[in-house]
Amino acid sequence: MNKTYLSTPSRTMEILKQYNLTLRKTYGQNFLIDTNVLKKIANFADLKKDEVILEVGSGIGSLTEILIPKIKKIICVELDRNIAAAFKEIFAAKMSRKIILKAKDAMKLDYNEICQKYNISKLVSNLPYKIAAPLILKILSQTYKIKDFYVTIQKDIADRMLAKPGDKNYNAFTIKLNYYVRFINSFPVSENCFYPKPFVDSVTVHLKRKDNFFPEKVMAKINSILVSNILSNDNMIINFTGDFFKFVEDCFLHRRKRLINSLILCGDYYKNCHGRILINLESLGFNKDARPQELSLEDYLMLFISVSSEYSYFFTYDI
Repeated sequence: MNKTYLSTPSRTMEILKQYNLTLRKTYGQNFLIDTNVLKKIANFADLKKDEVILEVGSGIGSLTEILIPKIKKIICVELDRNIAAAFKEIFAAKMSRKIILKAKDAMKLDYNEICQKYNISKLVSNLPYKIAAPLILKILSQTYKIKDFYVTIQKDIADRMLAKPGDKNYNAFTIKLNYYVRFINSFPVSENCFYPKPFVDSVTVHLKRKDNFFPEKVMAKINSILVSNILSNDNMIINFTGDFFKFVEDCFLHRRKRLINSLILCGDYYKNCHGRILINLESLGFNKDARPQELSLEDYLMLFISVSSEYSYFFTYDI
């Protein structure tokens, strides 16, 4: 192993001491200190020389250093200004030419603007654990340019990504994420590869954005002309997605209650159409006692459209 890599434990400790850096639990900072794992992530990401990559939570640049020789340019995001200042010094010779650093809060950035400006095609990151789940959804909702996500995250989030209806980890996040992407592959990352050691297991996953938000089961019952109009209209996609996600959140608001009861507790609209909800639940193969975690993404989409006054015309016939 080349001991000059930033990711060797001794070099990482040296940099932290040199720049008087303290890692904050509130930021979810856990630096990867295993060069072999970082190289594995870079190989896993199937990088191309002409690609521009987004890296969120770049830290002192341990992963950045491995990625740079393989790509055209990397756009890094780091919230901690002290670490960002150290990063700039470490990569001074490559700043602007190969590296653009944004010392900002990743949850407050406009990813459509960034991706359009730099023509970003992939996200490759050891994501800050505190924001991993909401950040992935934020990026997915704001830009269509990033097609592949290679992210190191805590295992419990990966478990929620891969959960099936009825699993204990199956929740609203599962539905939302699978609306946008499909899982491709993954590999585990030991806690011993991080400093400080996290209290949870980690995994690097590859997620690929779907070409179509509507699964085949749903597509078969939607007017094809309307589908084409939806998929070609960004504002319509955004509005539909936002309304659908709100519906899913309402369904899971009281996870241990029956789905119909959870919805009724969310407002008068659901109270007034609870009969229609029950009828459509039955047509999907569920009874009045169905729990939120029992329905698939396809079930939720069809239930939402069928009980929505705004989108019910999407279907060519009742479900």
